Amino acid sequence: MNVENLERMLIPKGEVSVIGCGRLGVRVIFDLLEVHRGGVKKVYVFDNAKIEENDIIHRKLGGNVGEYKVDFIKRFFKDRVESYKVNINKDNLNLIRGDIAIICIAGGDTIPTTKAIIEYCKSIGIKTIGTNGVFGIDEKVKVCDAKYAKGPAKFLNLSEEGHIVVGTEKFIKDFEPITPYTLDEIAKRMVIECLRILWKKYYSK
Repeated sequence: MNVENLERMLIPKGEVSVIGCGRLGVRVIFDLLEVHRGGVKKVYVFDNAKIEENDIIHRKLGGNVGEYKVDFIKRFFKDRVESYKVNINKDNLNLIRGDIAIICIAGGDTIPTTKAIIEYCKSIGIKTIGTNGVFGIDEKVKVCDAKYAKGPAKFLNLSEEGHIVVGTEKFIKDFEPITPYTLDEIAKRMVIECLRILWKKYYSK
């Protein structure tokens, strides 16, 4: 088989919901969309927040203060992104779609919402990836199943395997900052795990 035929086979496949378009979510989305010769065909983005002055990563990437974060993503990638100006909660889980849901919500007690998302996605066959602590000055980012998590994800109390978590295992009570380097690494690992799932489903036949 020649190179041209191989290239035609490596077209984007699969769909991913990214829940939360904050400092982590926006990194995940841009990284997903930058993958070529394969990768993701469609990304669904959920967040009702607007870009604020301290949302430096959004502004660095071309977002404007006062612009909805999802509108900024849609403006950047019109054909491959569907944007929803809503926060996912227990009442609108039906909006989640695709092969994989990457959960990037933050602020307050996110455990109940995250658990509801995981349970809903499992019921309809969507794989899930989430966080397990984003704090730490120079921490190694770890990937594991949430059932065996030692960090914040352990409070999901999941009795079965299937939800992948990525993070430093650090808590807010550890009084360490969230650095852009840590978020970059977490986004990288989330995208790698996402691509592994898609590759197994669409390309490894």
